[in-house]
Amino acid sequence: MNARVPVTKPKLDLSFVLTPILEVPDVQHAMVVTADGFFEAHSGLDNETAEKLSAVLASLLASARGTSLTYYGGEAALRQVMVETFDGYVFVIPAAENTYLAVFTGPGVAMDSVSYEMQKQVQTLGKAMASPPRDDATRSPSGA
Repeated sequence: MNARVPVTKPKLDLSFVLTPILEVPDVQHAMVVTADGFFEAHSGLDNETAEKLSAVLASLLASARGTSLTYYGGEAALRQVMVETFDGYVFVIPAAENTYLAVFTGPGVAMDSVSYEMQKQVQTLGKAMASPPRDDATRSPSGA
């Protein structure tokens, strides 16, 4: 009997993208989340909290996209979503296809520093998530 075994790709460790953001004073946590409510990486949250935040952020992003499309029409691309509370801020920006970078801060954070570091890390994340061509893909089976 020939059973089909699903081929799974190992999950890419994206935590290295979060480290520079966490060095900004008053940044508390950072996450890489998907548009469908899952996390790809987080900065030390317990997994239950990370799962809940991922789901909430997916809902927030869907609402923001819907608001943007309804008001501005067409293909209004979402650039950033920010939530301000008395305890701090949440920043969310697109990072790659269907992937977002979220940063949670205290109230005294330098927002320009957070935005700058997030943009830098989105570029790094995009490079990390792109699949480079395999060396052996261009060779013939005989190795020539």
